[in-house]
Amino acid sequence: MNLKNKILLSYGMAFLVTISTVLYSFIPSESNIAECGVVTSFCGNTNTLTKKGKEGGKLFKSICASCHKINKKLIGPALGNNKIDSTYFVKYVVNEEELHKKKNKKARSVNKEYKNVNYNHQFNYLTEQNVLDVYEFISIKNPTLANKK
Repeated sequence: MNLKNKILLSYGMAFLVTISTVLYSFIPSESNIAECGVVTSFCGNTNTLTKKGKEGGKLFKSICASCHKINKKLIGPALGNNKIDSTYFVKYVVNEEELHKKKNKKARSVNKEYKNVNYNHQFNYLTEQNVLDVYEFISIKNPTLANKK
């Protein structure tokens, strides 16, 4: 290979490396921006679970999923379709009976709709943070709840 071809090959390789580097820089990164407790990547994708959301997913699958799905009814209501805020969600999950004693309208309407189902939301062994983690998991799986925090 003569000198002229070696120089052309060098410039060609440098050009390809430069183009590859520029193109690679346009690939979306995995870095996320936390905003109001919901993780959102630059492209607006809200399906990225945080560490708490992943923990909430484990709790949801082990405790809630036997009766609830996120976007459809099972034995209980679809949790992602409910327009509830995180504070009420914690109260309902930890001690639903207390809400009934206080004649809470939301709790009573759910109880009326599912009166034929024998259930009891007294998961008082869960911490408030555990329940908020589950709420975050549900919110990320159904972004309409993300604005209800």
